[in-house]
Amino acid sequence: MKVETHFKLPKVFIVGSGRSGTTLLASMLNASDQIYIPYETDFIARAYPYLQNKTAFDVQDYKLITQLFKKTAKQEGWGMSEEYLLSHLESKSPQTFTDVNSAIYEAFHKQEGTLDLDWGIKAPVLIASLDRICEVCPGAKIVHIIRDGRDVYLSYKKIHESSEVKFGPKGVIATALYWIDGLRRIEQFKNSEKDIDIFELRYRDLLSEPEEKLRELCNFLEIGYRSEMHEKFNENPHNKKVVPSQFKQSFHKKLIGGLDPNNTEKYLSKMSESELFQFELVAAPYLVKYGYQLQYPMVKSILFAPLRSILYSFARLLNNLRYAHRDRQTYNQANRNLA
Repeated sequence: MKVETHFKLPKVFIVGSGRSGTTLLASMLNASDQIYIPYETDFIARAYPYLQNKTAFDVQDYKLITQLFKKTAKQEGWGMSEEYLLSHLESKSPQTFTDVNSAIYEAFHKQEGTLDLDWGIKAPVLIASLDRICEVCPGAKIVHIIRDGRDVYLSYKKIHESSEVKFGPKGVIATALYWIDGLRRIEQFKNSEKDIDIFELRYRDLLSEPEEKLRELCNFLEIGYRSEMHEKFNENPHNKKVVPSQFKQSFHKKLIGGLDPNNTEKYLSKMSESELFQFELVAAPYLVKYGYQLQYPMVKSILFAPLRSILYSFARLLNNLRYAHRDRQTYNQANRNLA
């Protein structure tokens, strides 16, 4: 007879635009010693189109799942060996996609000795997969962190200009539309009457008022606040598995030194007038909505609304095509690995 197992799911998903502080926030929550959020993974979104409607899984499916997780999680599957993860899946024998997700995360936390903690997932790109999260993990909470899009642009610009590993949108308009599309997805999801809780937090508020904002977040997550979350998060041993070692001196260098309240509004000194005008022309409604001051107030004119509407629709179409392509590419790569 099949042995029934208790499946536990992630309590929280951290989403947002890339370069917006999702890694910092995950590090702070890890320092609560009540939640553990390891390396990034977007497995839940990439595997969803192919596994969500399956009603039975066998050993061959688990082999494919192992390859998919290796492709979609940092450190080649959170540092778990293929043999270990496959063995765990076979022993738990999950028969729904929801239970597959649970079994994967359980395998990691069993290996780490953190089964007793609440689990979390952090991946900025999951901001485009809120419906999938809601369906697979209906009891989860969403934490959305927002950073001024102009500083997001500067961060990506630096990556493209000086980093060996390049990723993310390139150029002022592309970055503005990427940033806006994520905010629009959150906006539309909140208006869709989905039964899932969302907490929104501005990056600059987290830096300037860490205790107040973390207390609010802890109340939302129903965990206890600890001052170590913002005072000593960089010393917490769990945070060794938040940032891959090769990125600790590049993309996430500031995490090593702790909280930097001055890491905001860099656009005031580092963006050219042309860059600033272009970004605000495209993003004005969302900069205003989230309380960011415009340097060119004239761009709020309704005369620019038709242009923005066209650009926003084009960005959504393009991003949907890109995400669908990523789904197919990941699935095909995993199948090739099996072959």
